[in-house]
Amino acid sequence: MVSSSPSERALTAALDGYERVIEVGIGRRPGVALALADRGREVVAVDVEMSDTARDAASETEGAGGGSLRTVTADVTALATADGGRAVGRALGFGAEASDIGDASDATGVDAVYARNLPAELQSPTVALAERLDAACLFTTLGFEEPVVDVRRRSAESGPVVYVAR
Repeated sequence: MVSSSPSERALTAALDGYERVIEVGIGRRPGVALALADRGREVVAVDVEMSDTARDAASETEGAGGGSLRTVTADVTALATADGGRAVGRALGFGAEASDIGDASDATGVDAVYARNLPAELQSPTVALAERLDAACLFTTLGFEEPVVDVRRRSAESGPVVYVAR
């Protein structure tokens, strides 16, 4: 599946080098996650309320060669502050891999945490989760909001801005 909007294409391109990624707040827009799964990436989509659209998108990737999309109902704020790496690994569905590991980055093997249209109130917890996982953190904002965390701007020519927090 091909991403449709400019921000989806920009975020997908920025994440192309990462193998295992987490999308925070997938909502009803699985375009970036599906595009990454189509490129052979392992994507875990996290949201406090998982939409039918995201679940349906995840079921489309089942059995496909290479990449995958899996949905997990969880709160990024709780993941960022959970006790121990095992708790984070289990919450993200990396249970077997996380069974004997205390460090969250070792428990999950996640390369990047990203979000599309990330609201200001979720930027700090998303960056904290990425730090905890020793992963890169990239996101776009709602457009009218500026990031409230330290970032570098990565933009395509006259295109949307992808913020890199780490």
